[in-house]
Amino acid sequence: MAAEEILHQQQKRKLRTLAHTLKPVVTVGGSGLTAAVLNEIELSLEHHELLKIKLSCGDKAARIQVREQICSETGGHLIQEIGAVIVIYRKAKSATKKAKPKKKVLNKRQAGKARPADSRSRR
Repeated sequence: MAAEEILHQQQKRKLRTLAHTLKPVVTVGGSGLTAAVLNEIELSLEHHELLKIKLSCGDKAARIQVREQICSETGGHLIQEIGAVIVIYRKAKSATKKAKPKKKVLNKRQAGKARPADSRSRR
């Protein structure tokens, strides 16, 4: 890892906050870290940058080995590890700008506001 890629504690804290609401995107199962799983992690890191991975591959020593292998082969930084779930971060290699989701604008009917009683039509 180059010197400019080192994450400071404040950056890691912010990434942990962002990762809190994420669900695990990739699960490493009993077969371990296969080429297909590693490829999926690469694609997910390129798309999301921050990734939560569930390691269901045996005991603690096996999980540590898989965690280290993922970080070394993808170039990702370990942000957090809680039990069998890890969070890794890698800045996207492509410089494509991600589109921000548009805010949904609700009209008066959808907003849940009831019309006043005098404005309703009478039968």
